[in-house]
Amino acid sequence: MPDKDIETDNFDSFDIPENEVSLGELGIEKYDADYISFNLAGLNSRALAFFIDLALISVVALLAFGAGIYFVNDSNIESYNLRKVSIPIYLLLFFLGSAYFVILHGYSGKTIGKMLLGIRLITEQGNTVGFWESFVRWIGYYISIAFLFIGFIWSIFDSRSQSWHDKIAGTYVVKD
Repeated sequence: MPDKDIETDNFDSFDIPENEVSLGELGIEKYDADYISFNLAGLNSRALAFFIDLALISVVALLAFGAGIYFVNDSNIESYNLRKVSIPIYLLLFFLGSAYFVILHGYSGKTIGKMLLGIRLITEQGNTVGFWESFVRWIGYYISIAFLFIGFIWSIFDSRSQSWHDKIAGTYVVKD
């Protein structure tokens, strides 16, 4: 979604399209990333939202894995056949899990976990995150994980509570 040029200091006086976050609602006083002031979500609420999402994905994973086992159920099942079934299921679940985060963040800035905890993902300009930012942020998750999860812990020490994947994608997690 392209950013709009804003030439006013009164952010409460212009119309915001439905799919964008109102800068006035976020308490942004100037259209400059250095002056953004809104309620950032802490690591606790972010982590809890993520674990809620993982729990939901895990339920789907268990159901899919159980269905896979059910359909190849045979009293003479060998571990080789079980591996043949489980590898495609794991790959499918990886892609479905990735799609879950990318699509929900790209559509509304919220996953189910974020909805339950009243937090959302926005761009540095205060807009709802688009699919591109959401995808870049998801790739950034793997960078955050690759360095012993330091990329996630980074948000504790960052003045803007941004993890590495947020910095890479130019996003913030804020309270609704």
